[in-house]
Amino acid sequence: MMDVLAGFGVVVAVIAVGWLLGRTEALGPGARRVLANLVYLVATPALLFDILLRTDPRTLFSENFLVIAGSAVLTGLLGFLLFRLRGRNAADSLVGMLASSYANAGNLGIPLAVYILDDAAVVIPVILFQVAFYAPVTLTTLDLLHRSRQAHLVRNIVGALRNPMLLAALAGLLVGYLRLPVPGLLSQPVSLLAGAAVPVALLVFGMSLVGTRVRLSGDVLLAVALKNLVHPVIAGLVAAQMFGLTGAALFALVVLGALPTAQNVLTYALRFRTNEVLARDVGVVSTLVSLPVLVVVTLLLG
Repeated sequence: MMDVLAGFGVVVAVIAVGWLLGRTEALGPGARRVLANLVYLVATPALLFDILLRTDPRTLFSENFLVIAGSAVLTGLLGFLLFRLRGRNAADSLVGMLASSYANAGNLGIPLAVYILDDAAVVIPVILFQVAFYAPVTLTTLDLLHRSRQAHLVRNIVGALRNPMLLAALAGLLVGYLRLPVPGLLSQPVSLLAGAAVPVALLVFGMSLVGTRVRLSGDVLLAVALKNLVHPVIAGLVAAQMFGLTGAALFALVVLGALPTAQNVLTYALRFRTNEVLARDVGVVSTLVSLPVLVVVTLLLG
């Protein structure tokens, strides 16, 4: 447990450096966007591919994948129903559903997995499920609710396939499954770029905290409670009761469930001009709340 808590210390220290860089604008006013693009387009895809070169793909699609998918869907549906009961329309409730269950598996999930779980590979099923299934289905439903003439599941799947993290993961899975030899001319540069993913992602997170202002409305508090508290509880119950998982496996799945809301949700909300303020505020608040929640999870299960 002390090693895990020490990992938290490392994460917080790097985040603090990022906050200081953002506060002083030492890297310039546009640094956060540039670094965020570096993480999203280059470093994290390289890390995913590098991990999968050393991971048996068959181990990713086991009970863990079912728990990840099932807990996200159950939490999301609960969120949708609660938002509807609060009088929100179907489109707003769908964004609330995503805000309650769509995890920040890339920018924050991977660094936390490295330092808390000592295994970044556990995050890959979350990315695959969310980007390849959860987002396309939900976005198609939003398309239909907005009576878009272009509403089409295939179009949204094609859009998801442009995600560099998904492309890297699929490429890594294919190489691993076929056991194709990867020449050093490719693997070594990929490994070098992968090394930037975790520290730069944490720096970007710290920089994003500068000047952040949110409004704690009832909807925001509901979505944050679902994402930070209910989601990990459901993940733990499904893992333990349905699949009999214990120990490190159970701990990892609860940690993944407690990850904050992804910034992708705000992107989707902006695309459909639906519940944008909720998506923005839940992303910020759930991120701040996630760290103390993860410390508690570690003390209980780590």
